[in-house]
Amino acid sequence: MNIVHAPTEIAGQMGIICKELRKMGHHAAGYNCFHTYLNYKGDIINTDAFEVMKEMEFLIKNTDIFHFHNANTFMQDFADLPLLKGAGKKMVMHHWGSDVRSVEMVSRLNPYPLPPTYYTDEEIHKQLTFLSQYIDTAIVQDHETYPYVKDYYKKVFVLPLACNVEDFEVSYPSVTNHHPVIIHAPTNRSFKGSDYVEEAINQLQGKGEFTFQILEKMSHEKALAMYKNADIIIDQLLCGTYGMFSVEAMAMGKPVIAFIRDDVRSEFPPDLPIVQATPETLADVLLELIQDPQRRYEIGVAGRRYVETYHSAERVASELLTIYQQL
Repeated sequence: MNIVHAPTEIAGQMGIICKELRKMGHHAAGYNCFHTYLNYKGDIINTDAFEVMKEMEFLIKNTDIFHFHNANTFMQDFADLPLLKGAGKKMVMHHWGSDVRSVEMVSRLNPYPLPPTYYTDEEIHKQLTFLSQYIDTAIVQDHETYPYVKDYYKKVFVLPLACNVEDFEVSYPSVTNHHPVIIHAPTNRSFKGSDYVEEAINQLQGKGEFTFQILEKMSHEKALAMYKNADIIIDQLLCGTYGMFSVEAMAMGKPVIAFIRDDVRSEFPPDLPIVQATPETLADVLLELIQDPQRRYEIGVAGRRYVETYHSAERVASELLTIYQQL
Protein backbone atom coordinates (compact mmCIF):
# COMPACT_ATOMS: atom_id res chain seq x y z
CA MET A 1 0.00 0.00 0.00
CA ASN A 2 0.94 3.64 -0.44
CA ILE A 3 0.33 5.40 2.88
CA VAL A 4 0.73 9.07 3.78
CA HIS A 5 0.88 10.32 7.39
CA ALA A 6 0.34 14.04 7.91
CA PRO A 7 0.61 16.81 8.97
CA THR A 8 1.60 16.74 12.67
CA GLU A 9 4.31 14.70 14.35
CA ILE A 10 3.29 13.78 17.91
CA ALA A 11 5.85 12.15 20.22
CA GLY A 12 7.75 10.71 17.28
CA GLN A 13 4.88 8.39 16.41
CA MET A 14 4.56 9.31 12.76
CA GLY A 15 8.21 8.53 12.08
CA ILE A 16 8.24 5.29 14.07
CA ILE A 17 5.13 3.98 12.34
CA CYS A 18 6.23 4.98 8.83
CA LYS A 19 9.61 3.32 9.30
CA GLU A 20 7.99 0.09 10.44
CA LEU A 21 5.43 0.10 7.62
CA ARG A 22 8.28 0.42 5.13
CA LYS A 23 10.07 -2.51 6.77
CA MET A 24 6.85 -4.47 6.20
CA GLY A 25 6.97 -3.75 2.47
CA HIS A 26 4.65 -0.76 2.19
CA HIS A 27 5.39 2.71 0.83
CA ALA A 28 4.86 5.10 3.75
CA ALA A 29 5.71 8.80 3.95
CA GLY A 30 5.25 11.16 6.88
CA TYR A 31 4.95 14.91 6.29
CA ASN A 32 5.38 17.01 9.42
CA CYS A 33 4.40 20.69 9.38
CA PHE A 34 4.56 21.15 13.17
CA HIS A 35 7.98 22.07 14.52
CA THR A 36 9.04 22.42 18.18
CA TYR A 37 12.18 22.44 20.33
CA LEU A 38 11.77 18.67 20.69
CA ASN A 39 13.12 18.48 17.14
CA TYR A 40 11.89 14.99 16.27
CA LYS A 41 13.91 13.83 13.29
CA GLY A 42 12.92 10.23 12.75
CA ASP A 43 11.88 8.89 9.37
CA ILE A 44 9.69 11.79 8.30
CA ILE A 45 9.88 14.79 5.99
CA ASN A 46 9.92 18.04 7.95
CA THR A 47 8.26 20.57 5.72
CA ASP A 48 5.42 23.10 5.70
CA ALA A 49 1.87 23.17 4.37
CA PHE A 50 2.82 25.33 1.38
CA GLU A 51 5.38 22.81 0.14
CA VAL A 52 3.05 19.86 0.69
CA MET A 53 0.28 21.57 -1.27
CA LYS A 54 2.59 21.66 -4.30
CA GLU A 55 2.50 17.84 -4.27
CA MET A 56 -1.20 17.38 -3.61
CA GLU A 57 -2.07 16.28 -7.14
CA PHE A 58 0.64 13.60 -6.99
CA LEU A 59 -0.37 12.50 -3.49
CA ILE A 60 -4.05 12.19 -4.35
CA LYS A 61 -3.24 10.20 -7.47
CA ASN A 62 -0.81 7.80 -5.81
CA THR A 63 -1.89 7.40 -2.17
CA ASP A 64 -4.13 4.57 -0.97
CA ILE A 65 -4.56 5.72 2.64
CA PHE A 66 -4.27 9.15 4.23
CA HIS A 67 -3.54 8.88 7.96
CA PHE A 68 -4.08 12.27 9.56
CA HIS A 69 -2.94 13.26 13.06
CA ASN A 70 -4.08 15.58 15.84
CA ALA A 71 -7.30 16.85 14.25
CA ASN A 72 -5.31 18.35 11.36
CA THR A 73 -5.40 17.76 7.62
CA PHE A 74 -3.43 19.40 4.81
CA MET A 75 -5.58 22.53 4.60
CA GLN A 76 -7.15 24.92 7.07
CA ASP A 77 -10.84 24.34 7.79
CA PHE A 78 -10.38 20.83 6.33
CA ALA A 79 -11.02 22.12 2.83
CA ASP A 80 -9.13 19.13 1.41
CA LEU A 81 -11.48 16.52 2.88
CA PRO A 82 -14.29 16.89 0.33
CA LEU A 83 -11.66 16.58 -2.42
CA LEU A 84 -10.13 13.44 -0.90
CA LYS A 85 -13.53 11.93 -0.19
CA GLY A 86 -14.65 12.68 -3.73
CA ALA A 87 -11.56 10.93 -5.05
CA GLY A 88 -12.55 7.84 -3.07
CA LYS A 89 -9.54 7.96 -0.79
CA LYS A 90 -9.45 5.96 2.43
CA MET A 91 -8.75 8.12 5.48
CA VAL A 92 -8.25 7.79 9.22
CA MET A 93 -7.89 10.47 11.91
CA HIS A 94 -5.51 9.80 14.79
CA HIS A 95 -6.44 11.85 17.86
CA TRP A 96 -3.86 12.38 20.58
CA GLY A 97 -5.80 13.94 23.44
CA SER A 98 -5.09 17.64 23.56
CA ASP A 99 -6.89 18.05 20.24
CA VAL A 100 -10.16 16.65 21.64
CA ARG A 101 -10.30 17.10 25.43
CA SER A 102 -13.15 19.48 26.14
CA VAL A 103 -13.27 21.27 29.48
CA GLU A 104 -16.78 19.97 30.07
CA MET A 105 -15.85 16.31 29.57
CA VAL A 106 -12.62 16.63 31.55
CA SER A 107 -14.66 17.92 34.48
CA ARG A 108 -16.87 14.82 34.28
CA LEU A 109 -14.23 12.18 33.63
CA ASN A 110 -11.13 13.36 35.46
CA PRO A 111 -10.62 14.07 39.16
CA TYR A 112 -8.15 16.84 38.35
CA PRO A 113 -8.67 19.85 36.08
CA LEU A 114 -6.41 20.08 33.04
CA PRO A 115 -5.20 23.24 31.33
CA PRO A 116 -7.27 24.32 28.31
CA THR A 117 -6.28 22.74 25.00
CA TYR A 118 -5.74 24.49 21.69
CA TYR A 119 -9.48 24.83 21.12
CA THR A 120 -12.64 25.81 22.97
CA ASP A 121 -15.28 23.17 23.65
CA GLU A 122 -17.39 24.62 20.84
CA GLU A 123 -14.49 24.42 18.40
CA ILE A 124 -13.74 20.83 19.37
CA HIS A 125 -17.35 19.81 18.80
CA LYS A 126 -17.48 21.64 15.47
CA GLN A 127 -14.24 20.07 14.26
CA LEU A 128 -15.15 16.54 15.29
CA THR A 129 -18.57 16.90 13.71
CA PHE A 130 -17.05 18.04 10.41
CA LEU A 131 -14.19 15.52 10.41
CA SER A 132 -16.51 12.59 11.05
CA GLN A 133 -18.67 13.56 8.06
CA TYR A 134 -15.75 12.67 5.80
CA ILE A 135 -13.68 10.27 7.91
CA ASP A 136 -15.42 7.20 9.33
CA THR A 137 -12.55 5.83 11.43
CA ALA A 138 -10.56 7.34 14.28
CA ILE A 139 -7.61 6.02 16.27
CA VAL A 140 -6.67 6.89 19.87
CA GLN A 141 -3.75 5.73 22.00
CA ASP A 142 -5.78 4.49 24.98
CA HIS A 143 -9.10 4.62 26.81
CA GLU A 144 -8.36 8.00 28.37
CA THR A 145 -8.84 9.67 24.98
CA TYR A 146 -11.51 7.25 23.72
CA PRO A 147 -14.57 8.86 25.40
CA TYR A 148 -13.88 12.22 23.78
CA VAL A 149 -14.31 10.89 20.24
CA LYS A 150 -16.46 7.75 20.49
CA ASP A 151 -19.77 9.50 19.79
CA TYR A 152 -18.57 11.10 16.57
CA TYR A 153 -16.98 8.40 14.42
CA LYS A 154 -18.45 5.18 13.10
CA LYS A 155 -15.41 3.27 14.37
CA VAL A 156 -12.79 4.14 16.98
CA PHE A 157 -9.76 1.89 17.45
CA VAL A 158 -7.30 1.92 20.35
CA LEU A 159 -3.71 1.65 19.12
CA PRO A 160 -0.89 1.67 21.70
CA LEU A 161 2.04 4.07 21.43
CA ALA A 162 4.80 2.67 19.22
CA CYS A 163 8.41 2.38 20.35
CA ASN A 164 11.57 1.29 18.56
CA VAL A 165 12.55 -0.78 21.57
CA GLU A 166 15.87 -1.84 20.09
CA ASP A 167 16.98 1.81 20.02
CA PHE A 168 16.92 2.00 23.83
CA GLU A 169 19.85 0.65 25.73
CA VAL A 170 18.74 -0.95 28.98
CA SER A 171 20.13 0.66 32.12
CA TYR A 172 18.39 -0.81 35.15
CA PRO A 173 18.67 1.00 38.50
CA SER A 174 21.46 -0.44 40.62
CA VAL A 175 20.36 -2.50 43.61
CA THR A 176 23.30 -1.07 45.58
CA ASN A 177 22.57 2.61 44.90
CA HIS A 178 21.18 4.40 47.95
CA HIS A 179 21.31 7.86 46.38
CA PRO A 180 18.90 7.64 43.41
CA VAL A 181 18.53 10.23 40.65
CA ILE A 182 14.91 11.32 40.11
CA ILE A 183 14.00 12.93 36.76
CA HIS A 184 10.89 14.80 35.68
CA ALA A 185 10.76 16.15 32.11
CA PRO A 186 7.62 18.19 31.41
CA THR A 187 6.80 19.51 27.96
CA ASN A 188 3.89 21.36 29.59
CA ARG A 189 4.24 22.02 33.33
CA SER A 190 0.56 22.65 34.06
CA PHE A 191 -0.50 19.52 32.13
CA LYS A 192 2.12 17.27 33.73
CA GLY A 193 1.47 18.54 37.26
CA SER A 194 5.04 19.78 37.70
CA ASP A 195 4.17 22.07 40.63
CA TYR A 196 2.99 19.02 42.56
CA VAL A 197 6.21 17.19 41.69
CA GLU A 198 8.33 20.01 43.05
CA GLU A 199 6.14 20.24 46.14
CA ALA A 200 6.63 16.53 46.83
CA ILE A 201 10.39 16.86 46.36
CA ASN A 202 10.44 19.72 48.87
CA GLN A 203 8.52 17.57 51.36
CA LEU A 204 11.19 14.87 51.07
CA GLN A 205 14.16 17.08 51.86
CA GLY A 206 15.94 15.56 54.85
CA LYS A 207 13.96 12.31 54.66
CA GLY A 208 16.15 10.50 52.19
CA GLU A 209 19.19 10.87 49.97
CA PHE A 210 18.44 11.61 46.33
CA THR A 211 19.17 14.00 43.47
CA PHE A 212 16.28 15.63 41.61
CA GLN A 213 16.54 16.92 38.05
CA ILE A 214 13.83 18.65 36.05
CA LEU A 215 14.48 18.70 32.30
CA GLU A 216 12.78 21.42 30.26
CA LYS A 217 13.10 22.99 26.81
CA MET A 218 15.52 20.31 25.70
CA SER A 219 15.66 18.43 22.42
CA HIS A 220 14.31 14.89 22.49
CA GLU A 221 17.74 13.48 21.65
CA LYS A 222 19.47 15.33 24.49
CA ALA A 223 16.72 14.44 26.98
CA LEU A 224 17.05 10.73 26.17
CA ALA A 225 20.76 10.90 26.98
CA MET A 226 19.90 12.36 30.39
CA TYR A 227 17.30 9.66 31.16
CA LYS A 228 20.02 6.99 31.13
CA ASN A 229 21.28 8.23 34.50
CA ALA A 230 17.86 8.16 36.16
CA ASP A 231 16.80 5.73 38.87
CA ILE A 232 13.22 7.02 39.08
CA ILE A 233 11.13 8.76 36.40
CA ILE A 234 8.09 10.89 37.24
CA ASP A 235 5.79 11.34 34.23
CA GLN A 236 2.38 13.00 34.63
CA LEU A 237 0.08 13.36 37.64
CA LEU A 238 -3.16 14.86 36.34
CA CYS A 239 -4.23 13.43 33.00
CA GLY A 240 -5.04 9.90 34.12
CA THR A 241 -2.86 7.99 31.68
CA TYR A 242 0.78 7.61 30.64
CA GLY A 243 2.54 9.07 27.63
CA MET A 244 5.57 8.48 25.43
CA PHE A 245 7.92 9.69 28.15
CA SER A 246 6.79 6.72 30.26
CA VAL A 247 7.18 4.29 27.36
CA GLU A 248 10.72 5.44 26.61
CA ALA A 249 11.68 5.37 30.28
CA MET A 250 10.33 1.83 30.67
CA ALA A 251 12.21 0.80 27.51
CA MET A 252 15.39 1.92 29.30
CA GLY A 253 14.44 -0.16 32.32
CA LYS A 254 13.48 2.73 34.57
CA PRO A 255 10.65 2.63 37.14
CA VAL A 256 7.99 5.18 36.21
CA ILE A 257 5.55 7.03 38.45
CA ALA A 258 2.32 8.42 37.01
CA PHE A 259 -1.35 8.86 37.83
CA ILE A 260 -3.48 6.33 35.92
CA ARG A 261 -7.22 6.73 36.35
CA ASP A 262 -8.86 3.53 37.62
CA ASP A 263 -11.22 3.23 34.64
CA VAL A 264 -8.30 3.71 32.25
CA ARG A 265 -5.97 1.29 34.07
CA SER A 266 -8.63 -1.42 33.91
CA GLU A 267 -8.36 -1.32 30.09
CA PHE A 268 -4.57 -1.70 30.06
CA PRO A 269 -2.92 -5.13 30.33
CA PRO A 270 -2.86 -6.23 33.97
CA ASP A 271 0.94 -6.31 34.06
CA LEU A 272 1.29 -2.55 33.53
CA PRO A 273 4.15 -1.78 35.97
CA ILE A 274 3.74 1.99 36.25
CA VAL A 275 3.72 3.01 39.92
CA GLN A 276 0.49 4.76 40.80
CA ALA A 277 0.65 8.18 42.45
CA THR A 278 -1.57 11.23 42.76
CA PRO A 279 -0.58 14.78 43.69
CA GLU A 280 -1.63 13.91 47.24
CA THR A 281 0.34 10.66 47.50
CA LEU A 282 3.43 11.41 45.40
CA ALA A 283 5.74 12.23 48.32
CA ASP A 284 4.95 8.95 50.11
CA VAL A 285 5.25 6.90 46.90
CA LEU A 286 8.57 8.54 46.08
CA LEU A 287 9.97 7.96 49.56
CA GLU A 288 9.21 4.23 49.32
CA LEU A 289 11.10 3.98 46.03
CA ILE A 290 13.99 6.11 47.29
CA GLN A 291 14.45 3.71 50.20
CA ASP A 292 14.10 0.48 48.19
CA PRO A 293 16.70 0.01 45.40
CA GLN A 294 15.71 -3.64 44.92
CA ARG A 295 12.13 -2.63 44.13
CA ARG A 296 13.36 0.03 41.71
CA TYR A 297 15.32 -2.63 39.86
CA GLU A 298 12.39 -5.07 39.73
CA ILE A 299 9.97 -2.44 38.43
CA GLY A 300 12.55 -1.43 35.82
CA VAL A 301 12.83 -5.00 34.58
CA ALA A 302 9.03 -5.29 34.43
CA GLY A 303 8.81 -2.01 32.51
CA ARG A 304 11.23 -3.13 29.82
CA ARG A 305 9.32 -6.39 29.43
CA TYR A 306 6.02 -4.50 29.19
CA VAL A 307 7.26 -2.22 26.40
CA GLU A 308 8.72 -5.16 24.48
CA THR A 309 5.38 -6.95 24.74
CA TYR A 310 2.87 -4.18 24.05
CA HIS A 311 4.61 -1.15 22.56
CA SER A 312 7.09 -2.59 20.07
CA ALA A 313 6.88 -0.81 16.72
CA GLU A 314 6.45 -4.14 14.93
CA ARG A 315 3.42 -5.10 17.02
CA VAL A 316 1.81 -1.65 16.77
CA ALA A 317 2.35 -1.43 13.01
CA SER A 318 0.83 -4.89 12.58
CA GLU A 319 -2.24 -3.76 14.54
CA LEU A 320 -2.41 -0.62 12.41
CA LEU A 321 -2.39 -2.66 9.19
CA THR A 322 -5.37 -4.60 10.54
CA ILE A 323 -7.17 -1.28 11.02
CA TYR A 324 -6.24 -0.14 7.51
CA GLN A 325 -7.70 -3.34 6.08
CA GLN A 326 -11.06 -2.45 7.62
CA LEU A 327 -11.27 1.03 6.12
